[in-house]
Amino acid sequence: MAPPKPESEPGPKPGLGGRSALRIVPIALLIAAGIIYPLVFSANKIAVESGIPPLGFVFWHSLCGGLALLLACAIRGELPRLTLPHLRLYFVMGFLGIVAPLSLLTFVAPHLPAGIVTMVVILSPTLTYLFAMLFGLDRLKALSVTGILLGLGGVLLVVVPEVSLPSREMVWWVLIALIAPACFAFANVLAAVMRPPEAPSLTLATGIMLAAVIMMTPIMLGTGQVYLFAGATTAGNLAIPWAAAINAVFYVTFFEIVRLAGPVFFSQFNYLMILAGFGWGILLFGERHSVYIWGAAALMLCGLTLLTLGTRQGMKAKAAT
Repeated sequence: MAPPKPESEPGPKPGLGGRSALRIVPIALLIAAGIIYPLVFSANKIAVESGIPPLGFVFWHSLCGGLALLLACAIRGELPRLTLPHLRLYFVMGFLGIVAPLSLLTFVAPHLPAGIVTMVVILSPTLTYLFAMLFGLDRLKALSVTGILLGLGGVLLVVVPEVSLPSREMVWWVLIALIAPACFAFANVLAAVMRPPEAPSLTLATGIMLAAVIMMTPIMLGTGQVYLFAGATTAGNLAIPWAAAINAVFYVTFFEIVRLAGPVFFSQFNYLMILAGFGWGILLFGERHSVYIWGAAALMLCGLTLLTLGTRQGMKAKAAT
């Protein structure tokens, strides 16, 4: 997931140990997030293959994660604010950042290898840049455009079933999965203009997850995908707290990294995520990929590198003026 506009609350003041914290803490959080977050795609796969309805699964892990974060907020005496700007952000980010993309990814999970799902998700930084240009939030830059083209080249290598995917039918599932990074990207751009100032990381994550639960309830009921912990395997039921813990920790970590080090630094999360995603797929499911899939991953990583360099160039040019 690509980062939105950084929070306006200040990071730690440089002082005794402050400079070290400014360097070490974001790096440690970034590494942890990049390694752990791809496990949510593995949890999706286990849950749905064990018989849990996709929407029911998203509902339960969002509810469990949101309630855990709400308890943490109560202990800290910092409950999510309920002003109109805050509520608007919770529901927009909840829908575009959780409800729509995670429901789609859970839906396609049984039909695609977990490593490929992870690879598709890292297109969100590329799409964020495209949407940012459409909204007039960024300018055309040669490095960034080259990065976009490399990312699209990686997509083409994946969706040509004769040379990359294990079966021809999977190409349609890949195309459906591509909607998820588009949702993430659109949420990032909207968050850049909607974010309330001085919003703590914990309360933001809590509000977003609980807003997702409110939206998921009528969707789950209307589609008949209510799940009451019967009919699935033990592994499937355990995937609910597994995904809840990962998402709860990730969203807090996400906002905190952006607060401490900024969005460009956080974009490096995507490098770690794709490598960890392939690693978890191999370890947990014994997945094996063709040389074309690895080539597609390399193209996407190169594209993301150029996109990040282009963003840094833009930020330096803006600071100079």
